[in-house]
Amino acid sequence: MTQVKAWASYLLPKIGQFLFVVVATYTLVFVLVHFLPGDPLIAALAAKGGASTVIDPAELDALRVQYGLDGTLWQQYFGHLVAAAQGDLGVSISTGVPVTEMIARAFPFSVQIASLALLFGVTSAVLITFLAYAAPWPWLRQLLLQIPPFGIAVPAFLSGLLLISVFAFALGWLPSAGARSFDAAILPAITLALPVGALFFQVFSSAVLEAQNSPYVFTAVAKGVPPRRIFTKHLLRNALLPSITILGLLIGYLAGGTAVVETVFSRDGIGRMTVNAVLARDINVIQGVVLVVGAIYALVNLLVDVAYGFIDPRTRIGGGVPSRARLGAKK
Repeated sequence: MTQVKAWASYLLPKIGQFLFVVVATYTLVFVLVHFLPGDPLIAALAAKGGASTVIDPAELDALRVQYGLDGTLWQQYFGHLVAAAQGDLGVSISTGVPVTEMIARAFPFSVQIASLALLFGVTSAVLITFLAYAAPWPWLRQLLLQIPPFGIAVPAFLSGLLLISVFAFALGWLPSAGARSFDAAILPAITLALPVGALFFQVFSSAVLEAQNSPYVFTAVAKGVPPRRIFTKHLLRNALLPSITILGLLIGYLAGGTAVVETVFSRDGIGRMTVNAVLARDINVIQGVVLVVGAIYALVNLLVDVAYGFIDPRTRIGGGVPSRARLGAKK
């Protein structure tokens, strides 16, 4: 019973934060798209049919009802919020297709490259950290530690174009565009993995190198335990908590990064659909995509908090992430 109470007191505030983030995301995007200059429906129809498009006022009123843009702003705000809670994100002004159907169609392509990018980025970060830890010379360790930051320094559109030039056009190993085959996802995933791996590396390598100076590591070294065993058995576990935190943040970065990568590689996906919706002033699609991405981001962070509770029970007792001082005192 005590465990149930501890979990409840730990999770209820997290669930409240999840709901707050979702509603705040919806509110922010609603305010932004509705307070832009001009009528959003007329702007979307002009972007669709040209600046000289003329629409009868009666037909315009019917379109407002069809797209859920009639009534006061408060009526629209709560009407869209209730509909979104029921899974209805409205109808696209540009295509006439339900937004939920458009997102469901594009979502698997974005998930494919985001999952591969996360796998490539985390794997490469762990591998480089291990090589730096096991490096016999300090200059080699410093050299290895300086490699990942290049992933952040180089813009995604530039690294994507370089990968296309080398592996698609020069070598002909991989396709430069498309989303219908697995090999078409490799170059976009690598492009997205460069900054993701660099961000993960910053946190993971710092945690590993800090734990390297702990007494239990000195004891293991004195006993003659091989570096690979010390890394996998002791250092990885201690670096797990801060690394899980950055994984939650990386999901949000991946959601934004797909817009650039999918445009460069001409891939279908959530990011490219968002770019097209912004250019077409299709506010129903913009609201729907941002709301879904915000909900996924909040859900991932909620799962990260739950994982924290399982990995380190002290977070449940303290109601949050334990401080370094408190962790050190209990070691």
